[in-house]
Amino acid sequence: TTTTTTTTIRWEDPRFQPAIEAARKACGVSHHDDDAMFAMLLDVSDWDQAKVQALYAKSAARRRELGLAEIREHIISEDLAMDGFPHHEAVRRIIPIFSSASLARPTAPPTPTRAAAGASDAAGDAEAEATAAAAAAASPRAPGDVIGCYEMRHGQGESDGQDPDAMPITPDQFATYMMYVTQWRWLQCERYAHAHGRVGYWSMIHDLSCPQGFFALWYKARAVFSSYMRPCNEACGGLFPPMVQKILVINVPRLFSPVWAVISRVLPEQHKERVVLLTSSQTTPDNLAPYLPEALQPPHIRADALAGGWPEPTGGADDMATAAAPNMTTAAAPNAAVPAATVNAGGAPQPDAEAAGWFASASSYFSSYTAAAAPPPAAPAGSAPDS
Repeated sequence: TTTTTTTTIRWEDPRFQPAIEAARKACGVSHHDDDAMFAMLLDVSDWDQAKVQALYAKSAARRRELGLAEIREHIISEDLAMDGFPHHEAVRRIIPIFSSASLARPTAPPTPTRAAAGASDAAGDAEAEATAAAAAAASPRAPGDVIGCYEMRHGQGESDGQDPDAMPITPDQFATYMMYVTQWRWLQCERYAHAHGRVGYWSMIHDLSCPQGFFALWYKARAVFSSYMRPCNEACGGLFPPMVQKILVINVPRLFSPVWAVISRVLPEQHKERVVLLTSSQTTPDNLAPYLPEALQPPHIRADALAGGWPEPTGGADDMATAAAPNMTTAAAPNAAVPAATVNAGGAPQPDAEAAGWFASASSYFSSYTAAAAPPPAAPAGSAPDS
């Protein structure tokens, strides 16, 4: 069920109660309804009361402005799940969305292997795995409990993305649906805090599998981001604390490697460290387990892995021009560190270059809920300033 309570939370970490009381007093809040929110804001802001107060003030104002109390009550009173939200069926046609959550306290996750960390060469590099384990152990902040999974399957929608007028839902309707989704996810965080006295986070999955191949994926994703992400960001930005701990990009075509090399140079470090890339062959329950308990993983993960994974749409960046289209040529790279970009005869960037744009936009969108109120703290891998 989705119901929650507003009684006082018995926090496992003794630092929370006095810090929450101080934040409530500073923000002029007399009730305990938002104690879980104050706790997560403290956790992701390195206990900086000034940041917590600024972020909470923005959240409270945005929730009042957009009528989130009515959405919250609608979800609780009717015990709504994702498929009961307004416009769910229309959204599913353009970008299937999966979500799961659990009130059970998760067990300690296994240590990520080199393959699970998105390495492009063979797994089993003992030195790399030891380095990763040492870095995790040295982190000043342990990963939080993962209580839910939220997945967007960018290449699985019915629309081909090439006719914006044929999209089955308006931007405002999409934004309304996402407000329901965001409120529902926050309710699960509240329920977990009340059950265990701990802060619980989510893992987000961007699934890049697409039956029609990489370039069809690009068209579909570009249509979604160009049509819906801005109004969605405007609606959902700052509503709740950043709930996402890891961003898992799965079924990544090897063609995407040069794109990621470009994106990773411009993403803020605290966001880049949270992104885990897994190729189609690496997208298995075991490789996702360090970041997401198997019980919360989307059902298609195991089915896809048992079926041998998704086929690569091309042979890789080297034969990208011939594999994609006959009018595409490869331009000289501006320097040795940046992979070559693919352009058409008129000099316009082709999907592999523009894909960097929509993926960067996606990362920005899911990382920007609290950016306007206060800059996110520099955080190690495994912490959680994204929504």
